[in-house]
Amino acid sequence: MPIVSNTENKKFLEKEELKSLKSIQTETQAIILELGEIEMIKIQLEKRKNKAKSFLEELEKREKDFTDSIFQKYGKINLNPETGEINKLE
Repeated sequence: MPIVSNTENKKFLEKEELKSLKSIQTETQAIILELGEIEMIKIQLEKRKNKAKSFLEELEKREKDFTDSIFQKYGKINLNPETGEINKLE
């Protein structure tokens, strides 16, 4: 049995086929990178959202504490937040 060289049995894609394959591979890598960046942004936004939620909870507590202290000091009132004017409720 004769020994056949590997180069005699090798076949290659046509130039356009190879070009298409390389283009698909490049675009696949680009979309993988894009999706990774999107996931990182989502993580960063989730962190910001959690910080904002924590701040909102703190702000609500401060507002409740302030309102409680004002009602304790002045009783039931209407308060104009722009001027600070207090009107007693009867």
